[in-house]
Amino acid sequence: MNVVNVGLIGAGTVGCGVAKILMDNSDLIQKRTGIKIKLKKVADIDIERKRPVKIPKKLFTNDAWELINDPEIPIIIELVGGTKMAKDFVIGALKNKKHIVTANKALLAHHGREIFSLASKNNVNIGFEASVGGGIPIIISNKESYVGNNIHSIYGIINGTCNYILSEMSEKGLEFKDVLKSAQDQGYAEADPSFDIDGIDTAHKLSILIMLSYGQFFKFNKFHVEGIRNIAMQDISFADELGYSIKLLAIAKSKNKGLEAGVYPALVKKRTQMADVSGAFNAIYIVGDALGPTMLYGMGAGMMPTGSAVVGDIVQISKSINNKDTNFVPRLYTDKNNSTLIPINERFGKYYLRFEVKDKPGVLGNITKVLGNNKISIESVIQKGKEPNGGDVQVVMMTHEAIEKDLTNALSAINRFSFVASKPTFFRIEDLD
Repeated sequence: MNVVNVGLIGAGTVGCGVAKILMDNSDLIQKRTGIKIKLKKVADIDIERKRPVKIPKKLFTNDAWELINDPEIPIIIELVGGTKMAKDFVIGALKNKKHIVTANKALLAHHGREIFSLASKNNVNIGFEASVGGGIPIIISNKESYVGNNIHSIYGIINGTCNYILSEMSEKGLEFKDVLKSAQDQGYAEADPSFDIDGIDTAHKLSILIMLSYGQFFKFNKFHVEGIRNIAMQDISFADELGYSIKLLAIAKSKNKGLEAGVYPALVKKRTQMADVSGAFNAIYIVGDALGPTMLYGMGAGMMPTGSAVVGDIVQISKSINNKDTNFVPRLYTDKNNSTLIPINERFGKYYLRFEVKDKPGVLGNITKVLGNNKISIESVIQKGKEPNGGDVQVVMMTHEAIEKDLTNALSAINRFSFVASKPTFFRIEDLD
């Protein structure tokens, strides 16, 4: 019988899911692969705390280097999170010619080039399926099933916290701050939710998807990144009236002059697959030149879905060890068509605009004149009358395709009018078709 020992660093939520699958489904994995995968050691900073899964106490140690330096453990599972300590462990393990399985998207977004290079140099493998989309098999699909495709575009709903918040706002008519508090109370959002709601987590994952699809790493902070803090309930309502939902999207599009990439809330047509992704679910929509459009959908986080993805990587690497395969670390290369990031102000697309203005003659004419002078044409307009008790009115417009810098110039000029009660709001519209 072929036995492959693994060492787990980090016995938190996902680590417990991995341990549970390896312990409960060991016989099933062996039947399917002919390999027995054995959890030999578990390193964690707190070995006494109560966990949702019962892991034998004899497996625990406080010292992660005990696993990294153990010659009988060929695979290290890194699930500590963060970038400093995790990087030390991963680099140390790679130098010891250990294979790595990780769910750490931040680590790969910040240090992926160095880590992949070191893995290739030492002829070992890195599994990172769980770093994007939880249990969704997007990494292996991109590395293997889509390998013969030029990827035209990627659209991802890949942060469950943000999608849950936007779904609740849409379905229940609640404001952002109220839904966020509820999400924190239920454990969907962290006490400090900025990593999720400001789009940083999504940008980390986008960096990995771009590496797989276009062969190179861009530092995630080079992308245009917006979160969902400033989405008002009235924008969700207007979008719904116009036939759209608002989603936080990770986007990459291959253009003739470079790669258009970013993270931002956008309007997506209702009654489409992406618009229907609700709650904490994730979805990734990819268009390839041979494949055409396809979408992968599922749970984007959680102990068992993410644990399932980690175990899938462990099994694949165990097979490679058993078969003495060479490493299958993704190759980085330079694609001249996608080696440059297109600035967001050069985006060419449609937009949703909302103006809060005084109810007086000539307002709409002045707004449309400024837009026209900046090459912005209007597709449709909604104007809401003021309430019986007075107040400002809302004017909502959908534009035809325009260059973003022309739009921002126009909005800056409109904002200087005395009849404008607050800074104009705009969202990009993404037509996935």
